[in-house]
Amino acid sequence: MRKKTSVVKVGKLTENFCKKYGITDGVGFDIVQSIGLVYHVQKHTSNFLNLNNYTDALSNISKVIASPIFVYFDSARNSIRFYKKLQQYVCVVVNIDKTVAHVATVYPINKKKIDRLKKKVKNSTIVS
Repeated sequence: MRKKTSVVKVGKLTENFCKKYGITDGVGFDIVQSIGLVYHVQKHTSNFLNLNNYTDALSNISKVIASPIFVYFDSARNSIRFYKKLQQYVCVVVNIDKTVAHVATVYPINKKKIDRLKKKVKNSTIVS
């Protein structure tokens, strides 16, 4: 018998949001975070400036998703990247599968990389 993984709802892919970013899969899906995310994100711990910033990023995933400074939809990977400044800039990656949208990873990023991405997609419909 397969063990059921505990998940927490951290956001929702609303119809308006999906329309704004050209997302066709996952409209109306809840965005969930599994307990296993912590183990996956541990590989990025040393990339954060300190342990407090790492903890802050994990504790505020729903805040990043609810009020990002920039959103990028990667149609090739069917994933959404939410960027926000907490104690440092972070990226929350949400993958959209056939039945669920889930937080795949969280990692720190510098503002210059965000600005480069914004510039790269400036003329696209995915700029927030």
